[in-house]
Amino acid sequence: MGPARMGLLRIRTEIFVGGEWVDISLHVLNRQKLDISWGRKDYSSRVAHTRCRPQINNRGGLYSTRNPYSPYYGQLSQNTPVRQSVQLPDGTWEYLHHGEIASWPARWDLSGNDAYMPIQTAGILRRLGQGTKALKDALRRHIDAHQPLAYWPLTDGETAREGSETASGGQPIRAKGTAGSFFQGQPDWGQGRLSPWLDPVVSLPANTEGNLTARVRQQPGTTTWTIDLFRAGIGGEDDDLTVFDTGAGSDTNPVIAFLLSANHDTDVVELLALSSGETTSSIGVLATVNDPGIFDQSPHMLRVTATDNAGSSIDWELFIDGVSVDSGNHAVPLRPVSRIRYRWGAFASMTEAMSIGHLTLWETPPDAAATYTALLGHQRELAGRRIERLCAEQGVPLTVHGDLDQTPAMGPQKAGKFLDLLHTAADVDGGIVYEARDSFALAYRTRRSKYNQGL
Repeated sequence: MGPARMGLLRIRTEIFVGGEWVDISLHVLNRQKLDISWGRKDYSSRVAHTRCRPQINNRGGLYSTRNPYSPYYGQLSQNTPVRQSVQLPDGTWEYLHHGEIASWPARWDLSGNDAYMPIQTAGILRRLGQGTKALKDALRRHIDAHQPLAYWPLTDGETAREGSETASGGQPIRAKGTAGSFFQGQPDWGQGRLSPWLDPVVSLPANTEGNLTARVRQQPGTTTWTIDLFRAGIGGEDDDLTVFDTGAGSDTNPVIAFLLSANHDTDVVELLALSSGETTSSIGVLATVNDPGIFDQSPHMLRVTATDNAGSSIDWELFIDGVSVDSGNHAVPLRPVSRIRYRWGAFASMTEAMSIGHLTLWETPPDAAATYTALLGHQRELAGRRIERLCAEQGVPLTVHGDLDQTPAMGPQKAGKFLDLLHTAADVDGGIVYEARDSFALAYRTRRSKYNQGL
């Protein structure tokens, strides 16, 4: 027994327990070759995960996971981090492999005197390649990553009868007709399309009218809110999204609401302010946008932001497709949102079908332009930057060799498994995704960085 050697080179093996790296080289048995495999195999176009199968001496039960007398008791678990390095002739150490130990299998010979563990270590690609579930679409991932107050994706599928609220488990959004009938105003769940690269959403059929409405969990102390709506299709006359505050609805404490109206017939988007008391009500136009460019089959984004101004008024801003188109001040105090309502066919049945989805309420919204970019599936995103973004979204460390800004642009990001999306981007660039040796991380080498390398 002694430090493992690869030829005449000394190999050091360490595990991460108790918050630090512990050298266990003296317990790695020398009775077999220590093989570490990495790279492409059998003419494969993709790199396989790194593998190593050392045997560890366990005669004193030091590495038995159920041994309460072991100093590592309770710390040796599935996916314990491990790293291996080699000592070079000049005395320095160079990492060969960072990985995880999948399990701690105890083995004995017939005499029971030779206790050992034939562990298997594997690099990060093994874990990332497990499972078959595709990632959520680009817009859904963008929204989830920024933690909205309330979020109704409206991607519940064709058998749905309501839209789940996924951010906090709040009230689902429900549909009903303009006269209050459940059956009068049902949309076509799961049959709408914002774009081919996004999951199906809700379709609002032609010649129908109805409401989608939900109450919002109270957020005491709110000083700002933002609402996003995504749509595609022609629509009809005065299809609108209304955000209501917590007013009591009396003449002294009316309900204040912002109403965002989209009218295909007049080719106008308007933002209006409503006040509704017991015997009095009023409505005023805050913004009018002519020829907004949203009444077609492409995906579009509408955003309204309301922010408290000194406790006496509201600063508002209207965005279309990630761009601010108008802003101003409304002389009423800001209060928390109590409910939202989307109404289609408000004053006449829907002229032509349209789709809506991803209704989102924010306290701290992401940049409007970045959200619109996610709606478009990150079109024209550079291949290297797509790899960088996907790793950041998944919380996967990434080491880069080369200039990511010297990689080609890509089309919309479609649904797929994480590694498949990475490899697709790498294929577009001609680069390679592999495992870093000096950390438990992925690495990416761009195509350009492979040119003129030293031998």
